[in-house]
Amino acid sequence: MNKRVISLISLCTLIGVNATSFAFDASKMGGDVEVGFKVKDYEEGGASRTFREGNVSLTLKPNKDEGLAFKFGFADRVYNESKHNDKNPAKNKKEQSREMSEFYIENLYTFGKLMFRPEIGLKYTDFHNDDKKLDSAKEYRFYPKFTYTFNKNWSLYSRGFVAYTELKDPWKNGDKYGYKHRLEGGARYTFNRKHALSIAYADDTSGVNKFDYDVDGSQIRFRYHYSPTRNLKFVPFYFKSIDGERISTTGVKKEVSRDKLGMNTHYNITKDLQAIVMFNYEWRDDNTDKGGDGNKNNFFYSGGLKYSF
Repeated sequence: MNKRVISLISLCTLIGVNATSFAFDASKMGGDVEVGFKVKDYEEGGASRTFREGNVSLTLKPNKDEGLAFKFGFADRVYNESKHNDKNPAKNKKEQSREMSEFYIENLYTFGKLMFRPEIGLKYTDFHNDDKKLDSAKEYRFYPKFTYTFNKNWSLYSRGFVAYTELKDPWKNGDKYGYKHRLEGGARYTFNRKHALSIAYADDTSGVNKFDYDVDGSQIRFRYHYSPTRNLKFVPFYFKSIDGERISTTGVKKEVSRDKLGMNTHYNITKDLQAIVMFNYEWRDDNTDKGGDGNKNNFFYSGGLKYSF
């Protein structure tokens, strides 16, 4: 067996799932189905760019009262670009697309006040008409999620993932392998049922991507959690960039900054059906004071429906 292929049994072993856990009573099964979309509009490199994505995900739990869950996801994303000051518009418009498939196994462990929810799996991306002539990419991801509750007011949490990545045929010079992570850790203070505040530190890095440079960045993230009713929740947020840089393969470094302002909204239409909406605006500064590429501000919004059973 190819050593890069992660079998279902191996995934279960890594997060401590016993094979007997797969024995289940159909009447106890639970989970959810979610369908949604994402849209992003931005300016970059003298062109107007957008992406549109449709996505669907399925979570299955052999026993809805226990922590073991199997997650499946699929998304289809289409990029469009239109350059400005163009004398021949037909030649300066392009479209790219990619299909993304995901599979994860998650389990839940409780140790007193500590709740540990590890998740492990694979994300596979298939590129079409990519401007870098990429074929496909794999990410073997691990999510070390936990929550530690001190009391009714204070808690600590972590989210995000670490990953081993494979990029097939980058620039037609052979495959590329490396490491990436997107991690966040923070504290949450709950005032009462309606109000809470969380502050977190986030760090992103990627040594393998479709561009010829490595990416590093960190932020302080502020979120305010407001639930005017038990069926409605608003989470306005502000992410402030602390540090960020891109390093090319030739060693050239460029400072970058990413600040973001937006809001998440969750509304329970019924006890089983939930609407989820998010929008944000991101300020991007790519070293404009030192001859960089200029700002690349963008609007992003998404929406979805989640049905639980």
